[in-house]
Amino acid sequence: MNFGELTREDWASILVYGSIGLFLAQAVPGLFRGRLLAGVLSLFAWSAVFVVALVGYAYRFELHGIGERVLAVVFPGTVVETGTREVTVFRQRDGQFSITASIGKTRLPFVLDTGASTVVLRAEDAQRVGLPLRRLEYNIPVATANGHALTAAIVLPSLQVGSILEADVEALVARPGALHENLLGMSFLNRLASFTFMNDKLVLRGH
Repeated sequence: MNFGELTREDWASILVYGSIGLFLAQAVPGLFRGRLLAGVLSLFAWSAVFVVALVGYAYRFELHGIGERVLAVVFPGTVVETGTREVTVFRQRDGQFSITASIGKTRLPFVLDTGASTVVLRAEDAQRVGLPLRRLEYNIPVATANGHALTAAIVLPSLQVGSILEADVEALVARPGALHENLLGMSFLNRLASFTFMNDKLVLRGH
């Protein structure tokens, strides 16, 4: 048998009938050997396993959603792959969408900001990426949570969120200490096929 050719329905059948076979193989011999109590207890135990497995399969999609939410809470910024070039991010308790993205091989935390016209990087993180900070000209004024600041225009070779990769993304670099968080702004979001808010979820879809 080629296990790679089995469908979800095939695996479901194997799970259900396998569970039945296991608890019968475990319980029935005890009943016939006079170990009535042990056989009955074993029967109940394996029946419970069977019921849990059946319920788990019946509610597999709901449980998958719960697992995603738990993962996002435990590891803020976690990006969950929910389709081909589609990722989902869950809202944090502070109301923000924290997103882990990659610039080249460097992973950085971002906060979604649809009010920012471009991606904005902290100077400290721009240095981690290897951007030439000494050659930047800080001549573009922006409004931040700390007030007004001057930033420098750059072009990121790539910016990736999960399976969504965009090249040559316009961005700004703030002066050292001027910004507490990297902002994932519209210069990236406008490249996408869509981005939608669904209650406490953000769904990003690439082309």
